[in-house]
Amino acid sequence: MTFGSNRFAEEFSRAQQVGIERSLNYAQTFLAGAERLWGVQLGFAKTVAADNVEAIKAFSQTKDVQGALALQRGLVEPLIEKATAAWRESTGIAQATQQALSELVEQQVKKSGDEVLSGFDAFADQAPAGAEGIKVLRNGVAASLDAYGTTVAAARKQSEEWVATVVQNVTKAAPAANGRRKAA
Repeated sequence: MTFGSNRFAEEFSRAQQVGIERSLNYAQTFLAGAERLWGVQLGFAKTVAADNVEAIKAFSQTKDVQGALALQRGLVEPLIEKATAAWRESTGIAQATQQALSELVEQQVKKSGDEVLSGFDAFADQAPAGAEGIKVLRNGVAASLDAYGTTVAAARKQSEEWVATVVQNVTKAAPAANGRRKAA
């Protein structure tokens, strides 16, 4: 970045515009995920409300306690299945939103890192002979950026494995819980 008044003002303005665009991208990604989550929750709430209306009608028509208990047992399994499906969908949406936000951050870090490295290269080209410290500093920054990339990739893999395990466990647990309820 040069400090000539027009060039500096142009670069500063461009940097502000890029920052605003990045902020808007983050906000849009977050809001899209939140909207999808809200849709799942609202859909689940509507389904449960409609099921409750039907259950109340059915309960009002039962003649004895045994009929009411049988009806209650019949209502639990579909509710568990719907709750599990809504949870699974919500988890998928949250994971996709988090991944999209992470990708935006990674792109930002990579672009900023590339700009810093190119700045070091430009400075090194203009530096006086014997200014090896610039190259050492540049190599240190490059190594840090590589380490960041490796760490992010490992964290992403670990996160994906963890979420897959949790979803698998919940999927297995729902029918087991329903089976225990039927046995009782």
